[in-house]
Amino acid sequence: MAVSGARADVYGTVSGIVLDAAGHPMPGAVVMLEAPDSAPIHATTDTFGHFIFPRVPFDTYTIMVEVSGYDHATETVIVSSGNVVAVTFHLSPKTLGKVVTKAGGASITGQPVAVSVMSARSIQTLPVNNSLAKVIETVPGIVPFSYGEPVFRGFHGIMYEVDGIPLPQTAGQYFSEIIDPRDINRLEIFTGAFPAEFGGQREGGVVNILTKRPSETGGNSGTVSLYGGSYGTGGISLSQSAGGGNFRAFFGGNMFRNSRGLDAPTLTAIHDESNQTDGFARLVYTPNGRDSWSFDYGTQYAAFQIPIDTNQHDPNDSNWSVLGTDDNQHEYSRFANISFSRLSADNQGYFQISPWWSSGRIQYLPDPAKDLLGASQSTLFQDRYANYLGVATSFLRSFGENNLKVGLAANVENATSQFSFQFIDPPTRVLQPTFTDNVAQRGSSFGLYVEDKYYLSPAVTLNAGVRYDHSTGFTSGHQISPRVELNLQPDPLNLVHLYYGRLYAAPLLEDVRRSAVVFGGGSSALPVYDLKPERDSVYEAGVEHTFTPMINGSINLWSRTVSNVLDTTQIGSTPLFTLFNSAYGQAYGMELRVQGHTYTGNNYFLSYGTSLSQAKGISGGTFLFPVSALQGANDWALEDHDQTNTINTAYTWNLSPSGRYATMQALFGSGFPVQFINGTQRLPVHWELGAAYGQPASKHGVGWEIDANNLLNHVYLIKLNNGFNSTQYAQGRSITVKLTAPMQ
Repeated sequence: MAVSGARADVYGTVSGIVLDAAGHPMPGAVVMLEAPDSAPIHATTDTFGHFIFPRVPFDTYTIMVEVSGYDHATETVIVSSGNVVAVTFHLSPKTLGKVVTKAGGASITGQPVAVSVMSARSIQTLPVNNSLAKVIETVPGIVPFSYGEPVFRGFHGIMYEVDGIPLPQTAGQYFSEIIDPRDINRLEIFTGAFPAEFGGQREGGVVNILTKRPSETGGNSGTVSLYGGSYGTGGISLSQSAGGGNFRAFFGGNMFRNSRGLDAPTLTAIHDESNQTDGFARLVYTPNGRDSWSFDYGTQYAAFQIPIDTNQHDPNDSNWSVLGTDDNQHEYSRFANISFSRLSADNQGYFQISPWWSSGRIQYLPDPAKDLLGASQSTLFQDRYANYLGVATSFLRSFGENNLKVGLAANVENATSQFSFQFIDPPTRVLQPTFTDNVAQRGSSFGLYVEDKYYLSPAVTLNAGVRYDHSTGFTSGHQISPRVELNLQPDPLNLVHLYYGRLYAAPLLEDVRRSAVVFGGGSSALPVYDLKPERDSVYEAGVEHTFTPMINGSINLWSRTVSNVLDTTQIGSTPLFTLFNSAYGQAYGMELRVQGHTYTGNNYFLSYGTSLSQAKGISGGTFLFPVSALQGANDWALEDHDQTNTINTAYTWNLSPSGRYATMQALFGSGFPVQFINGTQRLPVHWELGAAYGQPASKHGVGWEIDANNLLNHVYLIKLNNGFNSTQYAQGRSITVKLTAPMQ
């Protein structure tokens, strides 16, 4: 068996038994495991009829069993990272006219209802395939919010892992993409059912990314893409695979710019240019059948003008700026890791270790003279830098029905900050002294976990684990977090899912600022660092049903209770985010997903989510006004990203054997609250229609793609200025054309 590339936390396990019609084990049977767009891998059953694929990247797979003189048997399974798939095959003697059968026994996918897997092909056919945030938002339970930020189950905060390595994302990096979707091979999205291996960071949701892999057969090939379109959009993308035998490599790069970078405070964006550049490389070395090494490196730069509103009488935005105001933000990020993986001699386990490093810098450059003349009468400068050095390890071992996994993740963070704020006091009209917060701080994060995927019976799996987290820095703390997940499969068509888990999250150092309520007259005390770690309890119960071999659906009920909710607020009229605590949070809702495909290769999905998210007892953070008068200070108030109903649905037609496709997509939202200083109303409903039409590049032809978003140009309000956030409108109609040429 060949498995490409060392990875941590991106594998599941596929195991099973092959029996004849009388229930006797069948040794020597050939078992093939194949994903839609990857080379198949093979295993052979032992003397007891057992087989195992111990390191399988998350995806949807077809398992086929072949034994001479017997019908072929197939089964389709979904593998998620860290979970176990167990399948029983009963083979029948071959009969005339009967060639392929389904697995005769129950199969346990171990796939939580709250976990979704997307392939590169699924991403490619979406109209929004150039935005990771938009791709993620196709999953139920995720609300598309302002500045391209997905909100998971009622609260901010996403934990990203790239090839098994945690990639910290600060509150100030919402504008740029964490990684370009065109560099993604597989995407696993957790809205719940978090296994013990994930933790230590904010977990509104977990996005597990497996980047593009060089072909398992080696070779040299690549593509170059040029694209352009609405809002002055222009860009170029390059990708190249190289090498062969034991050494393979992949390189990718993207440059992108347009004149509509951020959600703007006006219907027609003013001063809203942006550009983003990223590069990614992976090297893979497999000296033998048991060992593999990989090296990943990524770098990104993004620059954004801050859109302004010059209308002093705009009823939707009291935070106007004078004409020509020139604030802008620059974001820099890099990451690198080396991973080593060793498969046990009996294929029953593996060990991985992955040291990693990352850094990020955020600069906010103001226009002080004009900022002070605007409605907020304030100006702010920021230059923050942080670097991380960490290691992630894991060890998996199968013991019959048990699949035990232990691991640790640890890192140190060094952050430096230059921060200054100046404002004119409204009652006195006097320019106040500049407040500075220039600090350097070191912190750490340590997580240790153990979990067991226990195959109790052909119908029951139990995933139980416990995690210990400890953090230091501006905010220190620790917690022991149990996680328990039960999957019941009474028959091949139904899966019942139950889950409970505790979560712990400390804010990253560069997200922490001194509390500054003194500026609003709320206190005369010296500003302090007063943020606290967030602690969550998550409950969920769901059912997945297979309607036909080509259609399945799921429904999942969930609730979440939180202490010291980590939420975000903007500083003055800037879109610069800073964290604060609400003492308590509560959210609950339902997720519904239906997906399927046709005999001709068409596929479709419908995602629906409904939820309620509230917080109260606002405290801890940077405010430029007294918080005592806010609705959420003493009673429950809706979170500004709470949206009662969200729908995302699409249908993709497979138009030719060469891969030509057409996609229609629709999005609907029931409107966000206008809480805090604006009362309890909600904004109107909003919706968008999108479409894509294209054909992938091949060795013999140029590929092309036409993507259209918000086709009917329905421009709607996402936020009203509410003391915590500025007014923002969604982007109007945009059409992008891309041409892709092969490189050999």
